Amino acid sequence: MTSLTTRTIGSAVNMIDASALETLEAINHRLKDGGVILHLSEVKGPVMDRLKRSHFLAELTGKVHLTHFDAVSSINPDLAQRTRHETMAPKGREQKKAK
Repeated sequence: MTSLTTRTIGSAVNMIDASALETLEAINHRLKDGGVILHLSEVKGPVMDRLKRSHFLAELTGKVHLTHFDAVSSINPDLAQRTRHETMAPKGREQKKAK
């Protein structure tokens, strides 16, 4: 079976309580059982502090990435390279392609 990879965005989460942490642990285990790797990115300081005080990070199947782009670069380097190239292309080229 081919292992799939998913990424969870953490930038919108400002706090995490015991119930949310328990749910996150359950999600991680279910995804693991399905062959899916869970990654977190842009986790805010208070949330990361809470995760560090728990055993969640030791059980996380993936990694915690500083930015979304770091996550994509780690998970799919080819996609990250294409995305970086496209976002750095001069505006004139994009307009010509659109016509």
